[in-house]
Amino acid sequence: MKRKILNDLMKWKENPHKKPLIIKGARQVGKTYIIREFAQEAYEDLVEINFERDLEFIDLFKKTHNPKDILQYLEVAFMDKNFDRNTLFFMDEIQACSDALTSLKFLAESFPCDIICSGSMLGVAIANSTSFPVGYIETWQMYPLSFMEFIEALGMKENVIQSLNDCLLNNLPVMEVLHNKMNDLFKEYMVVGGMPEVVNKYIETKSFKETLLVQRRIVSDYLNDMVKYADGSERIKVRECYQSIPLQLAKENKKFQYKLVKSGGNARYFDASLNWLKDSGLVNLTYRLKTISKPLEIHKESAVFKVYMADTGLLVSQFDESVVKELLNGNLGVFKGALYENIAAQILSVHERELYYFEPNTSSEIDFIIYYQGEICPLEIKAGRNTVSKSFTNFVEKYNSQYAFRLSQKNIGTSKENVSYVPLYMLEMLLDQEKEI
Repeated sequence: MKRKILNDLMKWKENPHKKPLIIKGARQVGKTYIIREFAQEAYEDLVEINFERDLEFIDLFKKTHNPKDILQYLEVAFMDKNFDRNTLFFMDEIQACSDALTSLKFLAESFPCDIICSGSMLGVAIANSTSFPVGYIETWQMYPLSFMEFIEALGMKENVIQSLNDCLLNNLPVMEVLHNKMNDLFKEYMVVGGMPEVVNKYIETKSFKETLLVQRRIVSDYLNDMVKYADGSERIKVRECYQSIPLQLAKENKKFQYKLVKSGGNARYFDASLNWLKDSGLVNLTYRLKTISKPLEIHKESAVFKVYMADTGLLVSQFDESVVKELLNGNLGVFKGALYENIAAQILSVHERELYYFEPNTSSEIDFIIYYQGEICPLEIKAGRNTVSKSFTNFVEKYNSQYAFRLSQKNIGTSKENVSYVPLYMLEMLLDQEKEI
């Protein structure tokens, strides 16, 4: 399964000044798989340890942070391996060994191999660490498969993808039959999501019922992780917050409400739990803006936000099987809008965007506010092809938006208000093209 991060890893390897690399991400997004694949393609050898399985190495890092001592031990433990620049040293589930995290500061200076680390709850471990070697390592976030990765896995030809890119770049409508097919594939992507095991199951069976079983097992694994890795007092609260997300998004007003998690709940009680979910890579938070001006970061309301699941397929899996059929047929009412917002938040997060929204008044809302080409840019997300929205038009006029995008099932085009219509399945392409403009 082709992943974009593999190209980034190849570039990292060629950097003569590279630092040890930490790859964070939720459990089962494919971190271990892609690192092994990278090692196979780019190195002569791989030395891999897993701190949840190979417990003797925890003792090693507890006893010493000295690179010479660590190397000597590893050379004995892996006598068939060469420890040089042609070997990748991979430490998996490193969150289970805080001493190994600390040692990266010293290994970065004199260890003979390139080093990559990963872990399922690594984001949480880093957030809670007081000895994390900031400045000595590089940290990346890995996400579920993007839509482009999804359709490539399904067998979409490169020339078709290129033709879509060309249409977007030149503001030309996509051939209608292809446009309809892409909308259908995007709906499939929303149901299946981007977890590699789920995608593989879908490719193998073409059965949403079969993929649903895998998705629900993954969610169950996440809930078990919460019990295993969250601090004692937070274990129940983290689970309660996570399990409340479908209910939160099912409301007309999708703002996260603590009372829906637990009667009498408040920020003081649940804030740490939400931060845990964010650090673990399981959710994306979108904050409301108080006003529209640069820099957006200083205008966010930290106490007012929406919470989206990091994988829309896992969100869909929390409902009855009939929901899948209704989604594919476009008959989900209010909740359909929530799913489309969730997938937009997922795509934007993969592109490392801070997520904001805006309420000009109590009866209107701008779904997302981002930077595009350095300018403040509103995004409107529509589930169907009806894209009429006076509040969005008013926003564009009031703030004289240089860039404004309506993302829906509608084909490429431009309105008289200088709003660009872009199919939602092209949001990823739109963000990728921004880098090239």
